[in-house]
Amino acid sequence: MSRLSALAVVLILALVPAAAQAATTRTASTPQQLRDGHAAYQRAIAAGYAKATRTLDAQLKKHPKKPTVVLDVDETTMSNYGCLNAVDFDLIGLATCVVKSESVAFGAAKTFIKHAQARKVRIAFISGAPEAACDLRRQNLRAQGLKAFTLTCRPASDTRDSVVPYKSEQRKRLVKAGATIVLNIGDQKSDLAGGAARKTQLLPNPIYTIT
Repeated sequence: MSRLSALAVVLILALVPAAAQAATTRTASTPQQLRDGHAAYQRAIAAGYAKATRTLDAQLKKHPKKPTVVLDVDETTMSNYGCLNAVDFDLIGLATCVVKSESVAFGAAKTFIKHAQARKVRIAFISGAPEAACDLRRQNLRAQGLKAFTLTCRPASDTRDSVVPYKSEQRKRLVKAGATIVLNIGDQKSDLAGGAARKTQLLPNPIYTIT
């Protein structure tokens, strides 16, 4: 077995239980509906980031201390559409993108992050991906041109049936360290629940939901 194949097995075993614990579920949309709606989905992502930019700029006028934006990774900053489309949107496509580092940054996300960093805003990614995949996610983000960020992944010891406690705890940890989270962006309600951010922005995800 090649090194890549062995790593794939390890990560799939890590990702699938994590998905089960956090109840990752495919939406009712059929593969063809998702393909037909892809252009509209891309436009909705761009519109979401345009709104996020306006929200960020309004928050910065209040001169917050250590302004920070928290973002989710998958389907918020990075799209796994290619990997998912290849397997008719079976969720195993998520693991494929992680193992092969084939996730592609949304253009609108890159533009937003560049704008935020130009205004001296810190970028913190809080991902529900398992720690076993964290180095790969970091490498993929960097390969997509994203720099100067922090990334936190979900520890194997966290077996709760929702990502809300983990993600909210991580945001509170940032606040305790002195950050002001001016905006929290995610594609799931569970990315945003639990507070510790002044503003939130929910992006669409027509493919799957996570509790």
